[in-house]
Amino acid sequence: LQHYFIQSNLRMLGEETTTDELYEILCDTEKLKNYHGFGKLMQMGLAKNMTFYQELPYDDIKEFIEEERVSFLSRIPKDIVEKEGLKWEHVGSTSIKGMPGTNFPDALVLYKNFPPPREIFAALIDSGFTFLGAGPMDTQDIWFMKKIDREGSILDQALFKIHFNQRDFKIAQMLMEVRDRCNNNAEDFEDYRSVKCIAAKNLGDGQIIEYKKAKNASKLLQEMQTKYEMNIKL
Repeated sequence: LQHYFIQSNLRMLGEETTTDELYEILCDTEKLKNYHGFGKLMQMGLAKNMTFYQELPYDDIKEFIEEERVSFLSRIPKDIVEKEGLKWEHVGSTSIKGMPGTNFPDALVLYKNFPPPREIFAALIDSGFTFLGAGPMDTQDIWFMKKIDREGSILDQALFKIHFNQRDFKIAQMLMEVRDRCNNNAEDFEDYRSVKCIAAKNLGDGQIIEYKKAKNASKLLQEMQTKYEMNIKL
């Protein structure tokens, strides 16, 4: 992952700026592999604005996520939403009531068939998201990010990440199961909570990658990675 971010900083966005040009990259496997938009994360304040909280305002964040969902879906023709079985899922620590974590929320946008309709891609761009390209774990895990403007909230100036995936994608399935397990099983919740609190010490030094690595000590995450045949190396 560290190498990925270094490469992203060396190979910035290039000249492709229009929605059509970015959509063409998404639909072309080779172009997508060679597109590193993650240098944008540092410009958007990845390290500067990420803060770990022992208590997150679950209801406020849930309300924000719902507002974003409604705004996003309103930009897509209803027939496309229905045809693609388009789903929006709140995931990550902010989707788990009582879970400590950072103020950076996450959501999934799930569709049926690749490539997704251009209208869905364009709706994310029109909603203010920046296309970052393929995530560091899997070239099928497409990331979008935007800075949140929500005065008076801990979300203000935080970054909101979208995973743009097909509905049967393993990473998406794992993120939803971790959420559901933690929300419905006290043992899973406590396992993940305790590991995250220890891992958070790395954020005090700005070591985001070390924080991500340390979270993988969770028994729940190890179980999920085995179940979904994922070998996550950071």
